[in-house]
Amino acid sequence: MLRPTLLFCAVLLGCAPATRSTMRLESHGFPLETTGPDAVALPVDDRYRYGVVVGSVVTVAGARGCNGEVWLQPLGAPVRDVRSIAGARLQNMFRFPQLLPGRYELGVRCFGFQPVREKVQVRIGHVLRAGVTMNPIPRGAEAALS
Repeated sequence: MLRPTLLFCAVLLGCAPATRSTMRLESHGFPLETTGPDAVALPVDDRYRYGVVVGSVVTVAGARGCNGEVWLQPLGAPVRDVRSIAGARLQNMFRFPQLLPGRYELGVRCFGFQPVREKVQVRIGHVLRAGVTMNPIPRGAEAALS
């Protein structure tokens, strides 16, 4: 009697919709643009040596930012560059300039929200944009964590 009940609970939990935070990555096909937002994000002096990662954080409810941090870490390296994110207008944006080409892990975590991380490829002259949408941690999970 207990086994069918446990099996039913496991299936029910497995089929429940996941409320994970998401990260949408955009990279324009033409590097080294001389006009537009990419030209501002990557200054002329840096275009032939570096790449840049920029982005913004919003909640699933549409609020700008959250209290937390965003980090960028070269894959396989024990160090990471961490920036804070505030829950206020215009402070939900982040920028990692002058990046050497290579593979990195970009991650965001905020209090009360599901963390998200993605592997990204930085290329010379490219601007990689990340649109992060943070989903709250379900109430039951908060109680289980405390």
